[in-house]
This record gives sequence, structure tokens and C-alpha cells, in this order.
Amino acid sequence: MKLSQYKEKKKSKKLIIVVVAIVFLIGGIILEKTFANFKVQKSFKVMEGNFIYEGSGDVIFSFYNNGKNVSTIPKKEEGVSFLSSKCSNNASVKWYDNLWAPIVTNLTEQGTKCELYFGKSAVEYLIDLQKEKPSELAYDGKESLGEYGTDDNNLRFIGSNPNNYVEFNNDYIYRGYSSSSSSSYTDYNSYEECTSASSYNYNCEKVRPAWRIIGVMNNITDEYGSIGSHLKIIRDSIGAYSWDSSNGYGSSVNSGYGVNEWSQADIQKVLNENYYNKKAGGTCYEGSDNKEKSCPLWENIGLNDEARKMISKVKWNTGAVMYWIGNTSQIYDKERGLADGLCEGVDYNNQYVPYNDGIARTTEWLGYVGLAYLSDYGYSLGGEKRNTCVSIYFEVESMKGHNECANLWLLNLGQGYRLTMNPICSTLNQSTLTYKKSSAVAYVIMNNYSDGSKSIGASLTSAATGGQVQPTVYLNSNVKIEEDTSEDYGSVTNPFRFTVD
Repeated sequence: MKLSQYKEKKKSKKLIIVVVAIVFLIGGIILEKTFANFKVQKSFKVMEGNFIYEGSGDVIFSFYNNGKNVSTIPKKEEGVSFLSSKCSNNASVKWYDNLWAPIVTNLTEQGTKCELYFGKSAVEYLIDLQKEKPSELAYDGKESLGEYGTDDNNLRFIGSNPNNYVEFNNDYIYRGYSSSSSSSYTDYNSYEECTSASSYNYNCEKVRPAWRIIGVMNNITDEYGSIGSHLKIIRDSIGAYSWDSSNGYGSSVNSGYGVNEWSQADIQKVLNENYYNKKAGGTCYEGSDNKEKSCPLWENIGLNDEARKMISKVKWNTGAVMYWIGNTSQIYDKERGLADGLCEGVDYNNQYVPYNDGIARTTEWLGYVGLAYLSDYGYSLGGEKRNTCVSIYFEVESMKGHNECANLWLLNLGQGYRLTMNPICSTLNQSTLTYKKSSAVAYVIMNNYSDGSKSIGASLTSAATGGQVQPTVYLNSNVKIEEDTSEDYGSVTNPFRFTVD
């Protein structure tokens, strides 16, 4: 509509001009308010591998810190994490925590707009919580533990029963007990399987398995090469299975006792194929010579879509430890491939015995689901003598007599032998246990003695020996813990609740 089409009196024209001017003024204020939230970045840099290239289009940024629009990216020192983003024109953002910078991909059009959201993640939540509950949350760095501390200074839940339970995955199992009054139990796939079992068939009930937070792990590398801090959580056991088994007949691979290389381990495959994807099938073992055992019912316990969206694909350390184990600090270094993490040149009586199964060993693996490390158990020890406990060789007999070191929550999660990520690269008696060089793995157990004392620690077994499998994952840095001021928040009856923007 053209204003010239209207023939009004001069007074009316003045009025119209004034009204139009006001409308444009208001409109201008609104437009200015809208675009003030965005900041134009003309020559945006795109990272690809170790190289930096100029992008083909301009990008307009808008930054939000705890819901409030801000003019620049918040500083890491402000105690915030990158939580989420959204872009126009099908562009996407990958955040590099170690660079503290966004990398925009698929940037093909001028004027692409990206909103970046920052706030308090689960990592910052636990860092703040540690100040309130130092007896439940403690750092494992050298400032806290001296020479027995780590260079990464991870933050861990410690002690016998901290409030570190979380709601996660919403899966379920059926649990049967050895008698109507016993606390000893076995888990089953279905109610019918529980009630028809020859033993452990009392008080069959449907239960949600426990998930608990191990802690905040620093300097974790994800699949994109970004290095940052991630929450690490662990589930109650999905059952007793072999770490790995092998065919001992004909090919005679390690006499049928399996191979201690995580990247090809049988349990790794079903955890990352079937368990992670909630996918039927897979082959599980319990025993040497590829002795098969029914896998769990993945449709009941597998990770659902919501859980998978929270899990990071990260680089896991798979370095081997020596048979005589070492203290927690030494174990931590060996897991990272330091100090003969590949077992090269070291064996019983310092005699080098090469692997004879034709499978190369590695000290790193990229994936979603693993197991807890020996060092996770060692550094979870709490109490006034924590420093002493982490200095003792983390082995059952070495720990005997140190009852103050025997109560830790990770061993209170589930029961029986707990398999770990750790291969073991040495043998007790080279003449009689030659297979162990290539198939030995570490497990953790608690021993109870007749005098009432107890001892925890690691020991050696073959990869084929059945042990409790407890899935362990790292969470994305954008996962948050819902605020709750209840005193029992994080307990088994009021577990932490995760959210994602």
C-alpha cells in the first residue's frame, strides 16, 4: 500500500508521518535488541586435524552463560562448561575444551548464526560439592597424596559408602537370593528364570541395578581429539563372564585361556556392540576353550537412546601392570603405557618371553564402554589413613592386616571377583604358567579371614576365567546434575539426576 494513494488534509499527513516514524523507531529498537545478541566473526577459522583453515562463510555468534546473554565466551576460570549449541544453515559446532574454543563445521553460507550455551555442568557441580563433603570426595593429585598422587589430579568419591548414586538408563533385572533371609544373590534375565533356578531362587524381585559415580577424570581425550574433564560412572554387574576366551584345540591360542588385549577382547565386543546399542545377539563366554554362556537379555539391560546421548567415545588406557602389581600410583602409570606398560623385555626373573599368539598389544583404545581400572579401586580408598593405603602394594596379601584399607564403596557395589580393564604382563612361575604371559588379566577381590580381618586387592587370573562385568562409561561434558538441596541427595533412595540441554 502506498501512502500517496490517500488524499488527506495536510494535518492528517503530518499525523501519519509522525505515526510511521514512531513505528519505524520502535521497529528499529526491536531489531537492534534482536541482533545485539549476536557477534559477527568475519574470518572464522575451522580446525581440521592439526591444521587450521579459513572458513568460506561468515558466522554470527551469540553467547549465553547460565541463561544470560553475554558479549564474549565465558572464561574457563569462571567455573563453567560448554553445554550445547545450535546453528542456522545446517552448520554445527564442536567444542574443544583444551583450546577453549568452538570449531564450526559445514560453514558454507554467509550470515550463519550460532548460539553457544555455557553453564554449570556435572563436573563443576562435583567440584563445588567437594568443598562441602571432603570426606566423600577427594582429589588424587600430588598435593593431596604426595609422591603417590597422580599428575591428573582427578576428583573421586572415596570411602565405604558415599552418596554417589545416579539415575541412569532405567534398565532392570530380576534378583534371586540363596535363602529367604540371605543377602547373597544372583541376577537373572527374567522372573521365570529366577524362580526356576536350582538355587538362588528365593524372593525373586525386579530391581534397578545401581549406577554410581567414580569421579571427575581430567585430561581425557575424546574421539575428536579434544582433551577435557569427564564424569566416569559404573554399573552393578551384568553377570560373570570371561574377559576373553580362545580356541585351545588345533590352533592352541594361549592354550584356550584367551588373549589379554582389550581391543579384541570378547567382553569388549559385546559391551560396545550389543550392550551399547541395546542390540540382540553377540557371543559371551565363561571359561577356557571358547566355552559359551548365554548373554544377558540386552533388550532389558542395554543402554537406551537417552543414555547413549550422554556417553562420550573416548581414549581408554590399556597398558599392562606387572604380576606383583605395585602401589596405586605405579598401577596408574602402567595403565597409561608408562614403565613397561607393554611388558616388553620384562618377565619372571627378569627374563624376556615374547608373546606367541601373533596379536600386537596396545596401550590405548577408543570406545564407549569399558571396565573400571585397578587404580580406580586404589584411589577410591578413604579415611584418615588414605595416604598409607595408596602407598601399599595393591595386592590381597600385601593389604592383609590393614583393615582400615578394606572398606571402599567400589567393592560394596556387587559381589565376587570384579574384572578390570588391566592386562597383567608377568607370570608367577614361568615353567608351569607359560600361557599367562599372553592371557593374564587383573581382578579385584575382598578376602575375609578367620580372625575377623579382611583384605582387598588385586590378583591374577586368565582372561577366560569368569568374573563380574561392571560396565563403565565416561559422560559428555555437557551433562548436568539437577539441583537438589536435600541432605540425602546422591543416596540410593535419592540418587543424582542427570539433565542435558
